[in-house]
Amino acid sequence: MSKFKYSKTIKPLRTDSFIYDATMKKRLNQFRGNQLDKPIHMYRMWWHLVRLVVDCEENKIKFGSKQEHSVKLNKRFYKDWDIHNYLDAKFDDWFQDKIHLFAEEKVELVDEGKKSQDYQYIRFKKTQRKEDIIRQVRKILPDKKFKSESKFQIKNQYKYFYLHQQYNAFLMKQDDMSGMDISAWMNKYYGVYGDARVSFSYSSMRRVYRASEQLVIKVSKGLF
Repeated sequence: MSKFKYSKTIKPLRTDSFIYDATMKKRLNQFRGNQLDKPIHMYRMWWHLVRLVVDCEENKIKFGSKQEHSVKLNKRFYKDWDIHNYLDAKFDDWFQDKIHLFAEEKVELVDEGKKSQDYQYIRFKKTQRKEDIIRQVRKILPDKKFKSESKFQIKNQYKYFYLHQQYNAFLMKQDDMSGMDISAWMNKYYGVYGDARVSFSYSSMRRVYRASEQLVIKVSKGLF
């Protein structure tokens, strides 16, 4: 019987968005008409990890080589997530309700612009083709580094493929699954993506365990 009430292993889906790093070109940084700073599946993994922290806290789960670690969710940081009311919900339902915390500000049409250091206004003839307008806008806008304005930002650089493995490895390890069985599970579900990126040897699994433990600790504090 699993020690976790809300968290379950997640089998990888064989799609391009899983195998490769998501790109803007594939529009994976969108959610129901809203623009995001990072690909949608990174926010989904953050949500899974926060629920995992709640699971560890409520069930008094300790981890580490000497069971020296335990976690509590930083309730002040995660207050607006309202996570305790969505522990049995689907990610899409929760994200739809909380999208204002993660989405970037939408582009909108205005009748007239006001002087501002935060906004820039562009004038174009309404009869022009959209493609021509966009082409000209690209030329006249200065090249500036993007800076997210969302309330909750993913600040660290993660490889989704490895995050996925760490999440599952943590669950199976805490549920007292043997190292051999965990390795077999990892090989079965991740092996199709190429052995070079899959952790299933004894030494590599130890690294995954340690990385997953540190990941859970950081997420509990609001670091992701």
